[in-house]
Amino acid sequence: MLTRARALVLAPVVAVMAAWTPASANVRSLDPYPVTIRYEPRYSRVAEKVDAITREELPRLMSELGLSQLGPIDIVVTDDARDYDASLTDRLPNWGVAFAILDEQRILVDVQKATRAYNSLDEVVPHELSHLLVRQRVPHAQLPIWFSEGLAQWQAREWSLFDSWQLMQGVWTGSVPHVEDLARQYPTDETRAQDAYRISYAAFTDLFSEVGFTKLPEFLGAVEAGESFALGFSDYWGFTVADYAVYFQDDVEKRYRSKALAFQSGPLFGFAALVFVAVVIRQSIKRRRKFAQLEE
Repeated sequence: MLTRARALVLAPVVAVMAAWTPASANVRSLDPYPVTIRYEPRYSRVAEKVDAITREELPRLMSELGLSQLGPIDIVVTDDARDYDASLTDRLPNWGVAFAILDEQRILVDVQKATRAYNSLDEVVPHELSHLLVRQRVPHAQLPIWFSEGLAQWQAREWSLFDSWQLMQGVWTGSVPHVEDLARQYPTDETRAQDAYRISYAAFTDLFSEVGFTKLPEFLGAVEAGESFALGFSDYWGFTVADYAVYFQDDVEKRYRSKALAFQSGPLFGFAALVFVAVVIRQSIKRRRKFAQLEE
């Protein structure tokens, strides 16, 4: 899916209708969870995989968010997510692999993209589940997209050495957007969107780096209580979102630009790049084999 060897398949969060379901679709119920998976018969192996991942990850994801009761969730495994409903075609980026539709509490998994992408369902499914669970945990406040996407990446455990490398290079070259510009939407260009995902992860994890992620449920509770992310943020942390954005931008530039200096000499830079490429190729081969098994 992108220029990052192990593509971050992090779907932008959209609130749109998705009412069409093929007449021939099979349905799996994930009892005791109120979760259903709809899929075409030919994608039964993919549906089984999604089922297994969802059952395994839901308890952890809910616990990390402080969500005690799970509302209904619908997961659709489809040939092409953008064609699932005509109303979605122009709203979903053509490079996305899975999409969380918040108002419908629905996830669309694009099988065509998923079986070609470098990252696996093991990351995509928890990431999209995170978006829906956060909406259930905080139904009355709109979260800025940098926080929502950073949180979802953290819950899906998606960060890698390659991401650190790409973020460092992006900060060094100035291609990474500022957090304050990622409140309501991401860049439409795929490469710039990936830069936005990485800086969002960095901003989210940095926010909890000192107090620990066990404080996340408490913070989300403060946001929901005030029915406002900005108010909950300032009440909980003692400074505003804008103040944090300025602090974080200054800190990340100092941090990553100083690290990048160590890699600017030719031989060392070249060797480091080769190591990254070797690791990425190895990971991609393993994941392609995993998806090949699903398609058999």
